[in-house]
Amino acid sequence: MKKIVKIISSILVLGVVYVCLSISPIFFQDFSNETRRDFLITSHRGAAQLAPENTVSSVNAALIHHPNRIEIDVQQTKDEVVVLMHDTTLDRTTNGTGLVKENSFLELTKLDAGSWFSDDFSNERIPTLETIIKLIDGQCELIIEIKKGNDYYPNIEKNIVNIIAKYKAESWVIIHSFDSEVLKRVHQLNPNITLHKLFVGKLKFMPFIVSNQFESFNIDKQPYIKAYSINYAFANRDIINFLKSNGKEVNVWNLNNVDYARELISLGVDGIITDNPTLLKD
Repeated sequence: MKKIVKIISSILVLGVVYVCLSISPIFFQDFSNETRRDFLITSHRGAAQLAPENTVSSVNAALIHHPNRIEIDVQQTKDEVVVLMHDTTLDRTTNGTGLVKENSFLELTKLDAGSWFSDDFSNERIPTLETIIKLIDGQCELIIEIKKGNDYYPNIEKNIVNIIAKYKAESWVIIHSFDSEVLKRVHQLNPNITLHKLFVGKLKFMPFIVSNQFESFNIDKQPYIKAYSINYAFANRDIINFLKSNGKEVNVWNLNNVDYARELISLGVDGIITDNPTLLKD
């Protein structure tokens, strides 16, 4: 029994050491460097700390603070209307229930998408992607996260690409996703749209990244991806230097701690994705 406990303990210790080697040094070092000025702020889900996420109010709250970019999430209704929503279900951020894709857009217009955040937003509705593109209209860059691709939402990539083209927004709209197949399909539909790849982190000493799945980390196979966005906890020097040496922009998500943000910028990170667009305001 003691031998088994010793083996298990050794495995756990090795596991902890492995994780520590993979995570960002921000958790155990003090850089105390002056923050670079050449970084980008992306306001997450509109401005998720200031208003109910993925709503018109949230996007307006972000625009007031002039971020470089605003990020939103999209899902699709059963009648193929692309709408703002982080989850595949309505339960968390509306007074509705069930899957977004099992409801028509007309049904979604009857839901309250703001009261969960504050009574001040009790009349908030779920907006369409078109509404948000018209609202932003190039005031800053817009990042659209496609949560689920064509296999879950028929034609979603095509529908989004068509909306971007309709408003001639290719120059200021970016699409990012954890799903490499989504990015590949968007590129095939319109190679002029800027693409970013989301992932959690890279496994130390292994040629894999953790994204929506374990996948090989061969950036040469996806030359159309301009930037990689990594969970801030796993943004270590190795991965930042590797990506930048290969001409890729490096963003970190979802970071709401100003000290960690400054330290990651000093490591070479190009952009901070945050719920608070005022995070690094002087």
